[in-house]
Amino acid sequence: SRSCRAENILDRMLKFHYAGNADVRPDERSFSYIIYHYTKGAGRMAPDAPDRALNLLRKMIGMYRQGYTELMPSHQNRTNPIFAFTSVIDAHSVLRRNDSGVVGAELLESMAKLGEKVESLRPNTYACLSVLYGWSSCGSIDAGKRATELLKRMEADMKEAASRGDDSIMRTTQRCYILAQTAWARSQSEGKAKGALRVLQMMEKNYADQNLEARPTVQAYSMVLNACAFADSVEVDGKVVKASPKQQMKAFHIAELIMCRLSKEPYPNVKSTSMTYGTFIKCCGRLDLPNDIAQDSASKAFADCCQTGYVSDFVFTQLRYALPPEKFLNVLAKNGYKNLNSKGKSLSRDGKRIRPVRLDDLPDEWKRCVDRSAKRSNR
Repeated sequence: SRSCRAENILDRMLKFHYAGNADVRPDERSFSYIIYHYTKGAGRMAPDAPDRALNLLRKMIGMYRQGYTELMPSHQNRTNPIFAFTSVIDAHSVLRRNDSGVVGAELLESMAKLGEKVESLRPNTYACLSVLYGWSSCGSIDAGKRATELLKRMEADMKEAASRGDDSIMRTTQRCYILAQTAWARSQSEGKAKGALRVLQMMEKNYADQNLEARPTVQAYSMVLNACAFADSVEVDGKVVKASPKQQMKAFHIAELIMCRLSKEPYPNVKSTSMTYGTFIKCCGRLDLPNDIAQDSASKAFADCCQTGYVSDFVFTQLRYALPPEKFLNVLAKNGYKNLNSKGKSLSRDGKRIRPVRLDDLPDEWKRCVDRSAKRSNR
């Protein structure tokens, strides 16, 4: 491939240089263009592209430390070296590689050390987002913990900058917190639900401290519910096993707390939607709970959803999974669905055939706040 040929040419150039030809000396473009090809260009399709890009970047860092300072110019230009670092991290993350978190952490520390001399390599929000994306993608048991530690580091930098009267270049944003919550949800840590909740609380506090870019969103609350829904499994000694009923009940109580908070609209327009109702009902269906608690909670959430007009395909599907068939039909009837025969079966429009209930059959009043695009995105 073209990138392999370019890499071979670079290797020959370096050998020629090390053999005593001082005039043949690589510059930043010698590395950055090949790294770009492996991470953003056509070369990214190769299975080993992230590894090749990472090895090139490590070589680039090593040579800079040996005195090749032109490899990372101190001024920002068209090939700002920070993009080489973030593109390598992102190349690992987009493939959900299990090493994407540790690669991100390694390169962030390299940026921090190099940033003491190279202004354009000081870790900023953009770089931290790449690392958080890495932790959100890798699925390792410590991913949530490591992502939360990076959030704390960013918040500490903000406080320190504020004490000097400056603005931090590591300012947290909504996406930073959402990625940390995703890291918790995708990990097999027994503390995933509590961890995602803690990140939400950090977000709320940071917004209260006047960081307007950290304003909590419905998605932030939904991500806690998502972590709760997947709290049915944990990793023990490298194996994924079923979480204890006690752990799952703790996660469910956190989910109940989130729904209670949303019912009070903690911020303007931050309230339950199809996404939160559906994810809460998913908790009821997935977690190992006593049947009466799971079914009653799912039924109540669905009733609230009907009242507020947010019944979508996602909500309806989760309800079907969470309840046994007879209970499912009873809940529909209890909320005002009338197209059922005496045995609780759905009748076709002509009243002659029995068939499954579909979303289109439900009263429009239940779906009044769900637009078509939202329906499609939840499928």
